[in-house]
Amino acid sequence: MSHEIEANYRENWYDEKTQCQNCTSFIMGADGKYYCSEGKCEVPLDAHCDFFQAID
Repeated sequence: MSHEIEANYRENWYDEKTQCQNCTSFIMGADGKYYCSEGKCEVPLDAHCDFFQAID
């Protein structure tokens, strides 16, 4: 993740409600992989970082 140090990025995050898959920056690419639009990188479904913003 390009913001790894500032974002406190963690894989295998324990709290499902605050995992990447529930963040406004989470997108699925045309290639079927998952990406963070904030970090501009590929991410797993169960990661988390300080840039997390919940989908309402």
